[in-house]
Amino acid sequence: MARIYAPNEQHNCDYGVDFIHGVAAVPDANTATLAWFTAKGFTVVTGSDTLSPWDYLPVETLRIFAPYVGIDASGKTKNQLVSGIETALITLMKIEIQTFDAIANVDAGTTAAPKYADANAVKAVLPTSVTATFANGSKATVPVSSWADTDTYSTATAASYTFTATLGTIPLPFTVKAGVSATVEVVVSSAA
Repeated sequence: MARIYAPNEQHNCDYGVDFIHGVAAVPDANTATLAWFTAKGFTVVTGSDTLSPWDYLPVETLRIFAPYVGIDASGKTKNQLVSGIETALITLMKIEIQTFDAIANVDAGTTAAPKYADANAVKAVLPTSVTATFANGSKATVPVSSWADTDTYSTATAASYTFTATLGTIPLPFTVKAGVSATVEVVVSSAA
């Protein structure tokens, strides 16, 4: 869905699309309608699947609330106010993942009798989720969308190979602290 913001922030007319306090939602795929509104001076923001709770408020109410989240509302349009408020609240509410619980090393056998022929075989047995720990000590399960072979896994060389998780979607307001990642060691032992 796309959000369409009217130049008149009080706009509630229909034009084939229902506006509420100057904003309406239209599917992104409806490019003809979006193009028509763009040509008429409306602001179109694609990729927003629904109107936010802030979109339902009159612009005057947004201007009253904006200073409470550190936004100077003077001269800002409804679109700018909604975007600013949403960004500010996400920033204020952000809950960072501080660490990921250690994952037990994976025994990959020996150079003479490896358990996994290549990195893809290793990735197939790695966990599909990891456990995250937040600053307050609470924990949550986070999906893993894939694993990266950080150290170029080889069955020919005895070593500990690091695989790093690429995390799946983490819902807002959660985020991962910079530099924090989930990893696992895959150990190939010497044949002798």
